[in-house]
Amino acid sequence: MSKAPRNARSFETIDIADLRRLADIARERIERAFVAHPAKRALYDGHLLAICLCQGAADHFLAPAASDGVQDFDMWAFFRRRPGARLWNRKPFTADFGPSRFGRSLLDPPKYLGRRVDVLWRCIPAEPDEDAGAALRRYFAEPRTASARALRLKAAVLAWPVERAGDIIWRPDS
Repeated sequence: MSKAPRNARSFETIDIADLRRLADIARERIERAFVAHPAKRALYDGHLLAICLCQGAADHFLAPAASDGVQDFDMWAFFRRRPGARLWNRKPFTADFGPSRFGRSLLDPPKYLGRRVDVLWRCIPAEPDEDAGAALRRYFAEPRTASARALRLKAAVLAWPVERAGDIIWRPDS
């Protein structure tokens, strides 16, 4: 858990509409990254499997009464790995959720009007016709990277594709 004090966290409930908004924010940040790196777009266009709310905010989505609240929203985009292609891994892109019932963290810079949204991505193994949920569950269940080992300690909930927003991908106790 983050060491953010209680007054830097939101305890408001996250709903499906919020997941869809978070997915839109994540997709917009990914689009901006691809505009800046068109060669990567050519490698990965059409290979986005899913975008998930992960870590503490996902735990809060599943059990708000038992959570430590939300300091920020961690959105993870998972792309189908392509042989011979590498998607760059870097520091998270950040975005602003904007004014909402979630408020803003007192720990964030003043440029954020609402909660900070961190957008990260990874490429994972997935068969061409494999269901995104199945590929993600395997990624969490058989962690082969430091990212997978860290992510599996908290929940993961689908935000995109939007028609599956709210589907539980991973619970640490499962």
